[in-house]
Amino acid sequence: MTTQPQQTMSDAKAPFKPTAVLIAEDNRTLLHLDSEDNSGWLYTQDEWENNREPRIYRRYGKHEGLEENERVELLPDLWIVKLDEREHWIDPMILERTSRLYGVYVFDRRQHFHLCSFEANYELHFLGSQWETSRELTDTEDEELWEAIQEGDTQTEDVSYFGVPEIDRILDAPFREGFLPEEGNGGIQVNDLTSVMADDAIEEVREAHCQSEY
Repeated sequence: MTTQPQQTMSDAKAPFKPTAVLIAEDNRTLLHLDSEDNSGWLYTQDEWENNREPRIYRRYGKHEGLEENERVELLPDLWIVKLDEREHWIDPMILERTSRLYGVYVFDRRQHFHLCSFEANYELHFLGSQWETSRELTDTEDEELWEAIQEGDTQTEDVSYFGVPEIDRILDAPFREGFLPEEGNGGIQVNDLTSVMADDAIEEVREAHCQSEY
């Protein structure tokens, strides 16, 4: 028999911050996880702000107290990382016309994957390349460069896996939205998402990237 821990309410509560969503058929209710790790009580906004007892407990990824046809999904915590990948390119024209060439990726920081090792990995989804030119290009040269890089991007794996510690270190070096990192690699959190499911959120970011917002 599994026993649930006693509910605790701190005297100085933090503001309600959605970190999960309760899905019941067509209804979706945002939830706040009152914990610093993967286990804790999940509160609706009404329960949190009015000191009402919650009914759902998250225990290491499993949820207790759910009714039939209910499920809980963690809200995506999407980040963009830009990785210096110029050394992987061999086209002389591309190398001559660029001074910096980065791969742009999006991933959900809440999701960890274990692949042939004990180390957790992030699943990075490739969005495309971003670069700076080494000199002022003519319109024709610029178009040739763009086409060559786009062709190279089609040969890039859609999904790559990187170790969590490696990427977490990169996230400590933020960049300005729409720009490359000042030096090295960098990351930035994606805000103002409307999607509550990770796959939908990644597609939302992909569409925004096509419009050059990132």
